[in-house]
Amino acid sequence: MRLYLIGVGPGDPELLTLRALRLIQTLPVLFYPLEEGREPLALRTAQPHIPKGTPLVPLPLFTGGNPEKTRAARQESARRIWEALARYGEGGYLVLGDSLLYASPVNLLPYLQGVEVEAVPGISAHQLAAARVLKPLAMGEEGFAVVTGLKPLDPTGLERFRAVFVYKAKDLEALERAFPERKGWAFLRLGMPGERVLPLDQARREDYWTLVGLWRAASPMQEGAG
Repeated sequence: MRLYLIGVGPGDPELLTLRALRLIQTLPVLFYPLEEGREPLALRTAQPHIPKGTPLVPLPLFTGGNPEKTRAARQESARRIWEALARYGEGGYLVLGDSLLYASPVNLLPYLQGVEVEAVPGISAHQLAAARVLKPLAMGEEGFAVVTGLKPLDPTGLERFRAVFVYKAKDLEALERAFPERKGWAFLRLGMPGERVLPLDQARREDYWTLVGLWRAASPMQEGAG
């Protein structure tokens, strides 16, 4: 039995890789994460490419912080995967963005011992974000950082990175205080209907932003490097 973790990109159906597209069009069964009250974005992204009649299996996802409910959801997801793979032999788990970056199926791996698992990379949201504002991820010998905003962010150690991307950014004012010298942008629903891209100082504080990008000013010499 084999399970493919298929990164479908950040939300634009045209940004799937050729390998992801081939698997989506040929695998006998596809799985997708489904959290109560939320749109299944991975399925929505892949939907235009899924052949009519392909079985689609929703997998419960719980992110509310209750360990027992989280464990129960993972066990039920694994049970559904085992059941489907026993019937079809192989299948694909649709993952928004990259298949291994803050990806829900990674949490299922301990429950899938004995299943061959292969990860298929996908374009990440921070890559599309940089493209939207035409800002480099890194230049020359520089690096960039990817972190989450689920907890207060400590800027210590991040100053050396040209770009810092904060997934699930909750406190925009705290980010502005932590990185006062950086130019920030807030991103919502990248690649999807309703996409929003705003300078950080214009973003509404009460909104939930899926991603914030913070760029350090570069010298003219750095801008021309590479």
